[in-house]
Amino acid sequence: MGFFDRKMREYTTKPKEKIVNSIELFKKSLLQQPGYDFLRDNQTDFLKQWEGRRGDRDIVGLMDTGSGKTLTGLLMLYSKLKEGAGPAVYLCPDKQLVQQCYEQAALYGIPVCQFEKSEGAQQFPLSYENSEAILITTFDRLFNGRSIFGVIGNDREIKEIGALLIDDAHECIKKAREKSSIKILKTKNETLYKAFGRLFQDDLDYQGRAALRSIANGEPSVIKQVPYWDWHNKLDTVIKLLSANNNIDNDDIFFNSNLILDDLENCECYISGTMIEITPIIIPYNKIPAFSKAKHRYILSATLNNGYSLISDLGISETAVENPIKVDTVSLGERLILAPKRYNKDITDMEIRQLCFKYAKQINVVVIVPNDTKVKLWTDMGAVRLSTDNINQEINNLKTKKPGRVCVVSNRYDGMDLIDDTCRLLVIDGMPTKESLKDKIEMQYRENSVLVNLKRAQIIEQGLGRGVRSGTDRCVTILMGDDLLSFIGRNANKGLFSAVVQSELAFGVSLGSGEEALEKEEAIERMEEAMQECLKATEPWRAFHKELVFEADKEFKVQNFDNLIELSVLESQLFAAKHKEDINSIDKHMRQILRKVSKSKDEGWYYQLYAHLIHSIDAARSSDLQIIAKDLNSSLLKPLSFTKSKKVKNFGKQIPRFKERISEFEKGTDLVIYINEVLSKIEYSPDVSYKDFESSIQKLGEFLGFDSTTPDSDENDGPDNFWRLENYDFVIECKNNSLNDISRDEANQMTASIRWYKEIFTDNKRMVGIILHKSSKVAQDSHINNEFSVIDLEKLGLLKDNLRKLSRELSHRAPNTWSDEDLEVKLRKYFLTEATFIPKYIKSIKK
Repeated sequence: MGFFDRKMREYTTKPKEKIVNSIELFKKSLLQQPGYDFLRDNQTDFLKQWEGRRGDRDIVGLMDTGSGKTLTGLLMLYSKLKEGAGPAVYLCPDKQLVQQCYEQAALYGIPVCQFEKSEGAQQFPLSYENSEAILITTFDRLFNGRSIFGVIGNDREIKEIGALLIDDAHECIKKAREKSSIKILKTKNETLYKAFGRLFQDDLDYQGRAALRSIANGEPSVIKQVPYWDWHNKLDTVIKLLSANNNIDNDDIFFNSNLILDDLENCECYISGTMIEITPIIIPYNKIPAFSKAKHRYILSATLNNGYSLISDLGISETAVENPIKVDTVSLGERLILAPKRYNKDITDMEIRQLCFKYAKQINVVVIVPNDTKVKLWTDMGAVRLSTDNINQEINNLKTKKPGRVCVVSNRYDGMDLIDDTCRLLVIDGMPTKESLKDKIEMQYRENSVLVNLKRAQIIEQGLGRGVRSGTDRCVTILMGDDLLSFIGRNANKGLFSAVVQSELAFGVSLGSGEEALEKEEAIERMEEAMQECLKATEPWRAFHKELVFEADKEFKVQNFDNLIELSVLESQLFAAKHKEDINSIDKHMRQILRKVSKSKDEGWYYQLYAHLIHSIDAARSSDLQIIAKDLNSSLLKPLSFTKSKKVKNFGKQIPRFKERISEFEKGTDLVIYINEVLSKIEYSPDVSYKDFESSIQKLGEFLGFDSTTPDSDENDGPDNFWRLENYDFVIECKNNSLNDISRDEANQMTASIRWYKEIFTDNKRMVGIILHKSSKVAQDSHINNEFSVIDLEKLGLLKDNLRKLSRELSHRAPNTWSDEDLEVKLRKYFLTEATFIPKYIKSIKK
């Protein structure tokens, strides 16, 4: 020991004060790197609020992207370490963010560690075990069926955690469900996939013969739920099949099954043409004691739009979700959000892509798309695809190499840190798609439910956050895809976004506003002028954007989600009652839930959940509840005993309903975008999925102001589509994939649908049978009785042409400014009232 070291030791022999306060620890104990020795005001404010609540078990915190969330979270955990609470864990969504967090900790002198490998196995570092350093790892390293932290029922030691922090609330819920589910891919284990298919073939045939045929043909977009009663009846066989395949070759079963194998009764099974998914009704978080029994649980997120899910899905306390720690919005950098097609309906997707490649000569462009089809559109033009294998390296290339690249990534709306020159132009091309079968079928079961749309808005907002990562960052974001633009163009969806995003979307839309509609060239010129202001970070733009952000909370209202929190609390209590098989408590909580969702789009879905939960306790009452569910929502499971009742009530007038439909949109161009989206799938072609065709016909009828349903989605003998009008009922069969004349089988299906109508409805004079088919001729061996007509290729072309003309005329004014009289004139002009539709578009069938 040298002289100077000895003197320092002698000089500091008096007892040191124990510091546990997070702010004091930063100032007095940590040795930061040069330039990193200060806390921002918002970080200090957040930590002061946390210090006042540091004894709480669960705390939720909201901090904007780029506001120093990682450092704040690390200081919270380090403070708990110093307090003596026990081991601390910082949980990130993915490995890339683990590395970023690790590097940040080094800048501020915070002791951290990662898992170590010893003889090929992962080991906890001693510094973590001894509560000397914060363990940084991914959320799914903690949450999986063979967790290194221990799982109830396994032989691995259960680890105790003093304090854990989850970075990104939304992603952790998604990861928890993913790691609690079993996916059987047809391409990976065809034998097991087919075994499940054979096991439930009859059950699925009863639910919908056409859908079963599509699944057998390998169509990924067609999904059916195995009825829960059939699932329960065949659980012994299911367990045998899964147990026989529970090995490392089937890693999804091997790593996930321990969480649900003993509770398959409370799981749901979904089957598509490419995959089978078994997923729990409620995420089994109690099976991971390190999480469920951690002394302190902190969750940080940029937004908390679907924070209610934390209560029912992860058991976070209601108080924490209702009272999150918030701080004033900091400078988020400048983000300009553009939607070219909302400025002029004639701007094509190809023109937008060409514009992006033009800018890519000087800056980096990153494109997020929902599927491989859209990936190819960009890679064919020269974009580099980012995948799991190369994403870290390619993002590093964007950061370190000379700007001027276009990269495209599929379904990655989170976990990418595209700071500064890494990405100056971000493109979101198309509506984000759900990756799980449960999510996808829930969109069918609960179409346009606030709960479902809220999740979709959250994913979009996560994507928007990829390009602006600090207070000095800037990025232009372009939104593409008719489905995405239709979603953000609906007035009902505005409040699902944060106030800041609403303000940025509103300003972006205003670029195309004026007394007259913009010509295409002028729209593109305005857009490019705005892009240049943002990319050059001009002082006027930066000052304007700062004001835009800081005034957002005053100008824009986020939808009140208190009701969803109350629902989530009730769901949590409901699932706890189900775990105890306490039928009285199940009934009590379900009655409360049903009162809250009465008359909403979710009512039928909750009745089906009720029926599922009590099936093992009271099968007869469960069946009665499923009948109610089906009656409320025809998309749900078809009960075993279902008596159709005669219906006599006529539908209301068309014009008020049509006015209501178009008033859902913010701008006239949004109407054009929506109609283009719908009509793009109404094609007589074997390349267009019949499900997409039928769905678009349903949306078209609804748009025109009719009661529009798809009975064949759940009834083998029902028509593909059914439009109920004021004076007529359209019974519709869709044969868009047919290449020849109307076949005998197709004619017989139309006859069966007419028989379906007569069994249900009392006034058969209202019925108009329509087959949508490219040909107006019937095959020689077919028999028709003149009870139905056809919309053939010629008439469909005319119908689509007139719909486009109607939408263009409606785009000249704000949708909510049209009077009933104006709208009736427009509909009559294009033969779209019920009285003019039949003679204009329906043709007699020729022998």
